[in-house]
Amino acid sequence: MPWKVNSMSRKIAPFAVIVVSTLCVAGYKYDERTRPKLILGPMVQMPAPDQLAVVWTAQAGGSTAWIRFTRPDGSATEQAVEPADGRYVGELGGLELGKAYQYELFNAGMFGRRVRIAGPLDYKSPAAPGTAFRFVAFGDSGVGGNSQSLVANLMAAQKPNLVIHTGDLIYPAGAKQDYPLNFYEPNRSLLAHVPFMATLGNHDVATDKGAPLLAEFILPRNGPPGFEAERNYYFDFGDARFVALDSNQSSQGGVISAEQMATQIAPWVRSILTDCNARWKFAYFHHPYYTGSSHGPKGGEHMKRAFAQVFEDCGVDAVFCGHNHLYERTAPMKADKMVADGEGVVYITTGAGGAQRYPEANPPPPFLRTYNDRVFSFTCVDVSPDRVRIRQLDENGSQIDDFEIRKPAKN
Repeated sequence: MPWKVNSMSRKIAPFAVIVVSTLCVAGYKYDERTRPKLILGPMVQMPAPDQLAVVWTAQAGGSTAWIRFTRPDGSATEQAVEPADGRYVGELGGLELGKAYQYELFNAGMFGRRVRIAGPLDYKSPAAPGTAFRFVAFGDSGVGGNSQSLVANLMAAQKPNLVIHTGDLIYPAGAKQDYPLNFYEPNRSLLAHVPFMATLGNHDVATDKGAPLLAEFILPRNGPPGFEAERNYYFDFGDARFVALDSNQSSQGGVISAEQMATQIAPWVRSILTDCNARWKFAYFHHPYYTGSSHGPKGGEHMKRAFAQVFEDCGVDAVFCGHNHLYERTAPMKADKMVADGEGVVYITTGAGGAQRYPEANPPPPFLRTYNDRVFSFTCVDVSPDRVRIRQLDENGSQIDDFEIRKPAKN
């Protein structure tokens, strides 16, 4: 006898399908609504040359996330990351210099499944000594405007291995709530792949003396003893040593006095620039003292008194500053005088990163070799064992300056 479905079964079956479908859709929407979503980042940081830190922020970031690192040999390391106010930090140590790594970010979905929210993304560890690398330098950028994004995208197109920033990341006052629009969004093409090494500008310290910037970044904690970590630090990259300084005086919104800079920070700088085998030495901070623009040399006089002699004695090749919103390059300077190429320190103001530009003095100071106050721009530096090539590129990608510092080959 043929099997028959009674009328009740015929009525229940479609209803069950509708219920199950509705529950599935509701579950998916609930999962989509409550699952942490990537909001800011990821941003790679370099606490030390053999360490990688990845920072990101997620909406509803109250649950565990995961980061998977893939090493050059293809082996993978996965770690669970717990959030702090929606912010996650994953770290990997023991990196080999000059090697390619990848990382991926995962959040928790329904039924214990993991959902990849970023990656795989590439990161190359710092160059090994004796190998070439490229870095870009700029400052006074954090206004969240189109010009800032344009300059950031042009920097990313140069495929740098490193970014240094000379301060004023966040206008108008360095507030935490302005980081999404004024930092993360315009710089997103750089942040996921290249370590971004910042220093404090006068606008950055306007909120809680710079605490938001120090909380946002994971910078080397190797500064002078007795001072808050990450305000002053150094790191090695290839054949170069970089020193980042907080140039904001305590009398003008900072936390370090001019006297402390001269008597405590400067001896530390001398020691770290002397006790190293770096072939190239660079320093960067916010306030310039060889400049002819709106913020005159007096604004950086405290830095000159504290550090100029140290830089000269220790063989610093170039110093990068911001604060004045234009590009300036000096002749090599020594004992406050212009000297021949290769005999002094070259000072570069690279503050045309996106904020309203400032004019150069008319006439410009005699110590300036060149300047440009007409366009937004950034500095692109190629470092190799025997030379450093420094180019200034404008908002259209055109070259507005090009020069070299050379050193004889080592025996």
